Amino acid sequence: MTKHVPVLQNEALDGAHIKTGMTVVDATLGGGGYTREIFSRVGDSGHVIAIDRDKTAIDRFRMDYPRIAEKVDLVHANFADIARIVHDRGVVPMAIIADLGISSDQLDDPQRGLSFSEDGPLDMRLDQSGYADGDTPTARELLATLSVSALARIFRRYGDEPFALPIARRIVAYRKKSAITTTRELANIVTEVVPCRFHRATKHPATRVFQALRIAVNHEYDDLETFLRGAMDVLAPGGYLAVISFHSGEDAIVKHFMREQARGCMCPPHFPICQCGTRARGDVVTKKPITPSSGEIAANPRARSAKLRIMRKNAL
Repeated sequence: MTKHVPVLQNEALDGAHIKTGMTVVDATLGGGGYTREIFSRVGDSGHVIAIDRDKTAIDRFRMDYPRIAEKVDLVHANFADIARIVHDRGVVPMAIIADLGISSDQLDDPQRGLSFSEDGPLDMRLDQSGYADGDTPTARELLATLSVSALARIFRRYGDEPFALPIARRIVAYRKKSAITTTRELANIVTEVVPCRFHRATKHPATRVFQALRIAVNHEYDDLETFLRGAMDVLAPGGYLAVISFHSGEDAIVKHFMREQARGCMCPPHFPICQCGTRARGDVVTKKPITPSSGEIAANPRARSAKLRIMRKNAL
């Protein structure tokens, strides 16, 4: 049974106006909490498509919720392929929901190497079957092959790591003597580099590095941008796109995309008449992101960084 607790679920589904009979895409099945609630709202007359790049998530959902699994269209694929997935089924969704968080089931599995709470292999691939994402290199392979500058760039861009360069230098020096193969080895290397005054009781010194490597291994930013474009293309006029992000890099991508889609004319301000002909594709419903209540954070500390943004596609 899944350990994952969905975040901002009611806010997202209420904001997307999920109703009986609708066609809805849950772009990130994960623990299945969103999919189950969507199914309960649309009913047997609706159509739910649930996508996940992690085959174990789909298999777990089929095992834990067999009655619902028979009626939900479960798809093992990268959500970046949403346009193809929807076109292949000949449907037009009225709502698309994407919870970008890593599920607790994945984080708590030491064999995935996503966390340093237990020792495990430095894998970090979200699709370990290789089917949905092709031949994706593991975190261990990146650490073994990338240069100091390339590693530092990953740690800065995807983790906002202030000690990116010294950490990258220590990794390259360490691997000349011994391969870095486990999560504990990497966590110890990072902890030794980060000065003690920056160690916090609530955040392990290696948190940013692990996040950055996971994003790099799974091409998460590129896939997110592709997903957002595809989602707006296949969404029905008047339909809703709701995205829950969990760190600043993701949220910045979602925020920029939604603002761009709502902007319309791209001409310079001094043009008296629009020459580009660009029309706004939708309106941003959430002028400011919706965040979890203090009660939700107390019940589920992993919810503390969540931000929900919702966009409505313009009607024809």
